[in-house]
Amino acid sequence: MLNFTKMPRRIATKPIEQELGFGKTLTDSGRMMNPNGVFNVDRERFGYWDNTYFHLMMMPAWQFFLLALTGFVFLNIVFSVVYCLIGIEHLRGTSDGDILHQLTQAYFFSSQTLTTVGYGHISPEGLPANIIASFESFLGLLTFALISGLLYGRFSRPVARIAFSEKILVAPYRTGQGLMFRMVNAARSELIETEVQVILTVNQREENGNISRRFFALPLEISKVSFFSLSWTIVHDINENSPLFGFSQQDLIDAMAEFLILVKGTDEANQQMVHVRRSYTGEEMAWNARFLPVIGRTKKGKARVLTSLVGEYELVDS
Repeated sequence: MLNFTKMPRRIATKPIEQELGFGKTLTDSGRMMNPNGVFNVDRERFGYWDNTYFHLMMMPAWQFFLLALTGFVFLNIVFSVVYCLIGIEHLRGTSDGDILHQLTQAYFFSSQTLTTVGYGHISPEGLPANIIASFESFLGLLTFALISGLLYGRFSRPVARIAFSEKILVAPYRTGQGLMFRMVNAARSELIETEVQVILTVNQREENGNISRRFFALPLEISKVSFFSLSWTIVHDINENSPLFGFSQQDLIDAMAEFLILVKGTDEANQQMVHVRRSYTGEEMAWNARFLPVIGRTKKGKARVLTSLVGEYELVDS
């Protein structure tokens, strides 16, 4: 349920006219983007496997390796059962025993065939066993080629390791106030030609009583730096030309305000474009506050970024 404590004033700043990809759906609960940059939407799938590559590339490393191991064990179990069904006697070098012993021998022969290791202690004999072993080795080549490609893609995928402050502040700035958040480069490599965009999105009640979702680009004091090596405090001056001018925190909360942030730059390690997203809501704002220092010094006098202190701030007199 949309909750406005009062009729919000009409924002004089011209909203963004072009389509941003968000549509015109009102936000009456939750947020459009989660703090980790993932959009809070649910998309209808075209097919069951349409997002398979995305999930395999983005899932945590332990899940990926567990999935690969589970698939490897499952394939070997399937082929070991097939070898037992056609008769374990078609595998030369196996010994007699109960069904569990036969399955164990067939399983290890299958694993040697699937990985194309082929120790030679056990070998297929007869047309059916050779056909199955040939198909299994072919399937193994395809499977491990796929896994190798995914491993390389996951390893080489550029990732921007940027830490953001937990709160976005409204702090004293110049003769008035400024909207500020801070971020630090937590990676070993440098980010070159780094740019930041901040978009304010709010639910606005128009003069005719209708409610619409509006998007406003917030001009920044510095929106681009050549080298992002230490910390960077992003500042938007809240002056009479700002869409935030005259709003209180409660006004922004009632209007379901959200600050959408996009950071992009070039990673010097691989010369590829990287990007990271973040969002803040009205509830994640701290008013009349300022950030504490985040840059320290080593014993040798070298500048040291204290990443754990990126969000530390203190309250100040209004």
